Amino acid sequence: MYDKRHFDWDKLPPLTSPRRMLGLKGVALGLINLPPGQGYTFTHSHREQEEVYMVLEGEGILLVDGEELPLGSGDMVRVDPESKRALNNNGRVPLRIICAGGVPAGYPKHPEARYLIDDGRPDYDDVPPWCANDPEVAANNARLKKRYQASLAKRAAAPRKP
Repeated sequence: MYDKRHFDWDKLPPLTSPRRMLGLKGVALGLINLPPGQGYTFTHSHREQEEVYMVLEGEGILLVDGEELPLGSGDMVRVDPESKRALNNNGRVPLRIICAGGVPAGYPKHPEARYLIDDGRPDYDDVPPWCANDPEVAANNARLKKRYQASLAKRAAAPRKP
């Protein structure tokens, strides 16, 4: 048995999870499609999932624990779960990356999770250098942080399903 889907990279948003479209159960995938001049406005890490970033097209920067790693087509980078990371497209064409990770047993922890592995930890206060001192980014990150904290509180208050 298999699942096949077509993804038009020219029409993809900056981050797409093909989890449900492909019926993924053991491989976490993210399709990253950053237009020129765009990047993440905060870093994130994971509790358990290591990730591998595979650059299909474009140029950019992968920020890992404060170190800027230049990226180009054909590069692959493995990142430890606890390392803080963010991406930026500093090239002239879209930065297209497949991000893959193994799924530890027991994931997703929440059945309705957008991603197969829902152990991500966004750090809205850790702003990458390409967004430093941008008041719009700071305001948006503050909104995202508040929404994230409300979501965590809601999950904590919800009764656990057996």
